[in-house]
Amino acid sequence: MASFLGRTAQGVRHAQWTVAGMLCLTATLLGVSFLWAETPLRTKTDSGPADTEQGRAIFNGKGLCSTCHGVDGYRSQLPPHLSKQIRENIDRLSPAPADLRQAATLTLTTDKQRFEIIRHGHLRTAMYPISKEALSDEEILALLPYLASIRGTMPIPASIPEPDSSLRGDAKHGRQLYHELGGCAVCHGIEGHLNKRPPMSADLIRRLDALPAPPANLRDAATLKSQNDDDRFRSIKRGHPGTAMYPKTLLRDEDIRDLVAYLGTLRDKP
Repeated sequence: MASFLGRTAQGVRHAQWTVAGMLCLTATLLGVSFLWAETPLRTKTDSGPADTEQGRAIFNGKGLCSTCHGVDGYRSQLPPHLSKQIRENIDRLSPAPADLRQAATLTLTTDKQRFEIIRHGHLRTAMYPISKEALSDEEILALLPYLASIRGTMPIPASIPEPDSSLRGDAKHGRQLYHELGGCAVCHGIEGHLNKRPPMSADLIRRLDALPAPPANLRDAATLKSQNDDDRFRSIKRGHPGTAMYPKTLLRDEDIRDLVAYLGTLRDKP
């Protein structure tokens, strides 16, 4: 009898802990829901110029939003530093980038949706995911009131913002990535010398020699199609169609910035 009562008491305590755990989980989920419910309060549409200036700098700078959506959201006004190749690629995008100044054509209706699309990308479009190293949560939140301000309300800017110089990172780390995880030396050669290949099999050498589009000479700036760091970042991240330059999915955005910095040192050398 005592044993039975002990097991019964233990079962009651177990049930109590289970109920308590479920209540804690429910409270946590409600807390997250309330947090998102409060997000629009931090990104209200009637923000003043001071509230939206940070978002504008991110949109036209390190966020690279203006590359597809245009400077300050004007689709016909792409950043002047983009190469002809990048402009042609943007013109061929299907579906075309959204016109952020035409609220009636936009499918996203809440800041929560906009935050998720910016962070995780938009399926079957050129809107790719952005890592937290490239844009923090706080920076994406700063973008939201700016996006609200340009939906048919912000006047045409008097001047085009200067291109962001933050694409360059740590050249020393970029050199290591070039010769190791990035695998760049296999095609472009050690330290960018096309005639200095790392150890590889005879079969791979034959395949490289048979490439219809030979690897670019990273030390000869006059022959390179990428004209600026923005182009180089996108070429490494997304690859070059029609060449052996495939998307570098193993590299984080900050790794690619480090690679861009290292490539800059190659072009500076004779």
